[in-house]
Amino acid sequence: MGRRGPACSICEHPQLEEINRMIAEQEKLTDISQKFAVSYDALLRHKSNCIITALSATPNTKDVITGDNLLSQLQAVREKTLSLLDKAEQAADTRVYGAPVAYLREVREQIKLLAELEGKISSQPQITIINHPEWIELRTVIIQALDDFPEAKGAVINAIRNR
Repeated sequence: MGRRGPACSICEHPQLEEINRMIAEQEKLTDISQKFAVSYDALLRHKSNCIITALSATPNTKDVITGDNLLSQLQAVREKTLSLLDKAEQAADTRVYGAPVAYLREVREQIKLLAELEGKISSQPQITIINHPEWIELRTVIIQALDDFPEAKGAVINAIRNR
């Protein structure tokens, strides 16, 4: 789904639609892995690289992934979870619906996934290079190379500082 490098093994899976539906419904990746005999890591990569990237890059996100309406399904699951949370909060006995905190965690995860699917947040790691040893070394090499050109050296130093 728009990736470079090796093809995603999950995207090639004959039961891709069902796998995507289960991911959207927040099924545990370990359960999906066992059910379809695929690796957990492949599912994690598929979720991060294929589903979220495709949905956030597509203008009509609700019609992505083989016609499945994953975003709507996830929103429906979230509504059901919120309903169960309300019941758990109102129940006098936690044995009936369980502890409300479990539903709160689920709602939080669903909101996070919705935000990722809608492109409002990124699941990709943020990298800051300012303190990275390779950047420090490169910066030092550049500045030292400009020792014979004080005006250029000053301009480069100012540009780096103002960045």
